[in-house]
Amino acid sequence: MPERDLLAWGFMLTDGMNSNETAPAVSARTLACCLDARARAAVRDVVRQVRLRVPAELVYAELFGSRARGDARADSDVDLLLIWRHLPPDREPQAGHAEAIAAEVAAHTGVPVGVWSVALEDLSAGRRTPMLVDALDDAVAVWPAEHAPLRVPFTPADARFCAGRMLDRVAEGSGEVAASLRRGTDDWLRRVRDDVVRLCTAVLVLAGDTRPRRGETVRAFAARNPGWARTRAEARALAWAARSYPPGHLELDDLPPVPPPPVNAHVLLDLVQRLRVEAARRLRSASRGTGFVHR
Repeated sequence: MPERDLLAWGFMLTDGMNSNETAPAVSARTLACCLDARARAAVRDVVRQVRLRVPAELVYAELFGSRARGDARADSDVDLLLIWRHLPPDREPQAGHAEAIAAEVAAHTGVPVGVWSVALEDLSAGRRTPMLVDALDDAVAVWPAEHAPLRVPFTPADARFCAGRMLDRVAEGSGEVAASLRRGTDDWLRRVRDDVVRLCTAVLVLAGDTRPRRGETVRAFAARNPGWARTRAEARALAWAARSYPPGHLELDDLPPVPPPPVNAHVLLDLVQRLRVEAARRLRSASRGTGFVHR
């Protein structure tokens, strides 16, 4: 990579940092610490093929997730973050092409490699998601092999961006829930449970908290907002959403069955609406200031 591009990248990394935030640090973990020889060969093959076959410029490839953190299960996927110089807004067809290549390599080698494609602009302040910030925080370099870890802070501008996106996603799902209830199917349960998680996540990210995932998000919301649930039924509904995920690490594509709720549909739908109002209120408050919002 030309030196001018490395310098420009350094400015992108520090964009949004304040004087109290530390610069990126070099990780002590290496690919050899995280993967055996067969898995290392598989991820390098994925990188080699996407550089040859995908019509975009790959800038970095990073190992992330449980393999990078060191808490993987024996059957955990090998998660590879691909950072491209430019991608279309919907990331296609490049992202889909990279996923197809990873699937080919996985089928050939038996190593369950998965890829996630992002563009450099996704690392700019005001566009970072908690998952991307945390993925980079855990990441181990794959290609180029010797580059320092890429670390970016999660800023209030990122929080407002993410909370707005999550509120939009919940609004989009209201029709799905209504249609499922009319059909008498149980599809609405997963959507409502996931919307509870999205809205609890929106509240947490507006406070600068990026780490909780899935059921942990609901538990963290309840712990940080004691007394928010107005009734025992609401408290039971929150507890159901939290424990509806099995204990332990889950892969991104794990879809365990959703257990029956201890309350009726009206309680769950009212809970989602109250959480929407709460998240929207905090987003308005955050939009009037420059920092994170805790209440």
